[in-house]
Amino acid sequence: MIQTLSEDAPGTEPAGDTIADALGVLGRPYPQRGSVEQLGERVRGLLRGGGFSAGDRFFTDEELVAATGLSRSSVRRALGGLRDGGWLRRCAGRGTYVGRTQAADRGPEAVAGPAVRGAAAPLRLGVLAFNGRDPAHDWFTGDVMRGVSGLHGPAAGAASEAPDTDAADTRPVRIELLAGYADSLTASIARLEEAAPDVLVCLSASPDDAMLVRVAAERGMRCLVAGTMFPELDAPRTCEDNRSGVAMVVRELVERGHRRIGMAMRRWNGPWVFERHEQWLTSCRELGADAEEALMHWLPSREADLRSSRTDEALLAWIDHARPTAVICGHYAPAENLGHLARAGRLRIPEDLSVAVIDRQHPGVTRLLSPDASGAATPLREIGAQLAEQARGWLAGHPPPSLTRLPMRWHDGNTVRRI
Repeated sequence: MIQTLSEDAPGTEPAGDTIADALGVLGRPYPQRGSVEQLGERVRGLLRGGGFSAGDRFFTDEELVAATGLSRSSVRRALGGLRDGGWLRRCAGRGTYVGRTQAADRGPEAVAGPAVRGAAAPLRLGVLAFNGRDPAHDWFTGDVMRGVSGLHGPAAGAASEAPDTDAADTRPVRIELLAGYADSLTASIARLEEAAPDVLVCLSASPDDAMLVRVAAERGMRCLVAGTMFPELDAPRTCEDNRSGVAMVVRELVERGHRRIGMAMRRWNGPWVFERHEQWLTSCRELGADAEEALMHWLPSREADLRSSRTDEALLAWIDHARPTAVICGHYAPAENLGHLARAGRLRIPEDLSVAVIDRQHPGVTRLLSPDASGAATPLREIGAQLAEQARGWLAGHPPPSLTRLPMRWHDGNTVRRI
């Protein structure tokens, strides 16, 4: 795998545009702490990227010092780690990269010597876990993290984008929480720069998280995003497939005889709200159900208004006026309000109204509506498992697609009846 650079074998020069691109990557600003690790990560990323071929000459120490602005000792420490890891064999400050083809045959343990043999180093995932200011909204992080940490198994319904041939695919995952509920943006940025994780995973959708992903990208870090928010971040995203999920729920209700299928949703501004609302109308039209805007009910956006008795009354008045035989709760909030009405004896579910819930695993749904509510579960653990799989693949040289959507599953519970 490794070829020693000597006067007799100086190595071939990579293409000029490869050198220019590499210098651009290496020349980005470095954090005050963790610069050695960051340089090592950037060099590994370049070598994995395909611009360098077997036998290509890599940069000298002097060239790297000039490109990065780091000290000679920092450069030597970074390249020494690459040498020990089996990426380069150095001679008089220079190295030759041979490529991954032979590495796949022999593996780094075969060439790096006893010092690095044994268990593979863990994959370090830096996690931004709902940096919003209201923990009451965070019902999803626990399940996503179970998937990330391998407590769930392979991502269901999603084929791996990376071949299962690299040793990196089986590396254990070490999770480092870099931002949580009460952290300031300044403190989170400092922690991010100090940790310099292999991959940064953003599980949430607050403006602070978006800023942290931007900062990480500027530092040359790999970033993965969970959920439908912030598509403009230009980072690979993994989320639920809202359109196919709603289409599945409408189809299940139509197959049970329902034609007046309403939808209730909280008036939020997330992309998933638009996707679920639009697909409800589209699927009703395609399947011969009534597709009327009168069958759509919007709940207020403010939390205090949502939990008000006025909201329950407005929801009941809409049901009496629109006369749906079934209602799709576009997320957990209207299911909680319907649960209030049922517990007050003002609505019988499913005798008076069938109810199918998206996000049916939400604690409010199981507590207030039914522990066995019918509907679709958002694939939270599958999303987490997919993120971990994509992180492994990315480090092995297989960048993830820009968008991965995972399907929801129908659950035939006790809140929908056949008519």
